[in-house]
Amino acid sequence: MATEKVIVFNADRCTGCRICELVCSMSNQGEYNPNKSFIRLMANEETGVYIPVLDTQCNFCGKCVQWCEPQALSIVELGDAIMARKGATIGSFPIPVYSIAGT
Repeated sequence: MATEKVIVFNADRCTGCRICELVCSMSNQGEYNPNKSFIRLMANEETGVYIPVLDTQCNFCGKCVQWCEPQALSIVELGDAIMARKGATIGSFPIPVYSIAGT
């Protein structure tokens, strides 16, 4: 049985640079096009709050995590994410997964 992985996001570290979107689209679609990325950054520019959302097609390749300069993303096992969430501040949480393809 394969261990389930989740991407954990630390909102306190995210700068909103959107490198995760570019890296994902290049790794999975062969072009720098955020509209084809499996990770999308929802942003409130007025407050500077950013929240990534994963497409259900995400294969957890880890490229977004690898290239995240402020280290706002990490990949952990599902059990570890659950335990971390129990003691976490509002700034760290597993990223929700939605079907966003074609939007």
